[in-house]
Amino acid sequence: MQVLLIGFEGDEVPLGIGKKLKELRANDQIRALDVLTVLMRRNRTIERQSGADLLPAAHSGELLDRLLRESSASAVMGESTSGGKGYLFEGDDIPQLRDSMRAGTGVVALLLEHRWAIPLRDAVVNSEAFPVRDGWVGRRALQRLELIAER
Repeated sequence: MQVLLIGFEGDEVPLGIGKKLKELRANDQIRALDVLTVLMRRNRTIERQSGADLLPAAHSGELLDRLLRESSASAVMGESTSGGKGYLFEGDDIPQLRDSMRAGTGVVALLLEHRWAIPLRDAVVNSEAFPVRDGWVGRRALQRLELIAER
């Protein structure tokens, strides 16, 4: 499972992002379990909206809302994985949105299940293997490797 947070300026998800999220429905390797849009208004109040219009998901924002609100969210995502059982990779902390968002911006939060990883996870669980670390390769590193174009 992965929590992905995509930020944007204003109170409307950019059309290109919305279009790509809707295309996820056709991908059987990734399943969206939940989608939530969070807006931080200019007066710094937080507004949560179901992301069902962006990507129909089973839980209408309720799982992500709970995960992002509960103080234990960091502990849940960063729980020790030294034994390897039940985990594929060690999770990172989920940021507190109020602390990491600027006024007048929004975030689309996605709870994704990487279905392609299920057989690999099961192989790790059923063997003596254990997770070490995972991470996303950033845009600048990909540009230095010439895997994507500079903008």
